[in-house]
Amino acid sequence: MNKKLILLAMAAVMALGLLAGCTSKSSATKTQTGTYKILRSTTLNTKWQMYQFELNLPVNGNFDLDLLGLANNDKVDGYFYPEKGSISTLNIVAGTNTLYDSSTTAGVTSDRFSFNAAQPVGTYYQLNFKNTGTDTVTVFVELIYPANGSIRGPLDQK
Repeated sequence: MNKKLILLAMAAVMALGLLAGCTSKSSATKTQTGTYKILRSTTLNTKWQMYQFELNLPVNGNFDLDLLGLANNDKVDGYFYPEKGSISTLNIVAGTNTLYDSSTTAGVTSDRFSFNAAQPVGTYYQLNFKNTGTDTVTVFVELIYPANGSIRGPLDQK
C-alpha cells in the first residue's frame, strides 16, 4: 500500500512540474497523437503484470508510456509489430540514457526488447512509439514487467 501512495505522490509531483512550465529534454511533454485499445491485461504468477494492446498511429503520430516504480534489476520484456501499415519505431529511454532504439537499424519495424532497471531512484523508463511512415499504422505491443511497477498513462488500471 505504501508503494502505491509513494508512486501516486511521485506522479503528482511530476505532473505539477510539467504543468508549472518546467522545461525538459524528455519527450514526455509531447502531445500524444496515437490511440490505444487494450486487448488483454493480466497478472502472471502474482509477480508479473502483462499488457497486450494495439496502438493506432497516424502519420507522424506518437504514443508514450512511462514505467515507474521498478526496483534495481527488475526485468522488463516485450515485443511489437505492425498489424497494418509498415513503419513504426520504438525508443526506450531512462533519464538521458537510450536503452533501445529500433530506428538505428534500417528496416526494423518489429522487434523483441528486454532491459533490467538499473537507474537511480526517481528515474522513469519511457517507451515512445512513433509512426515514421506515410500511412496510418496499427502496432501490436506486449509488455511484461514486475507487479511492483506501474504504468503512468492511459493503460494503467491499478
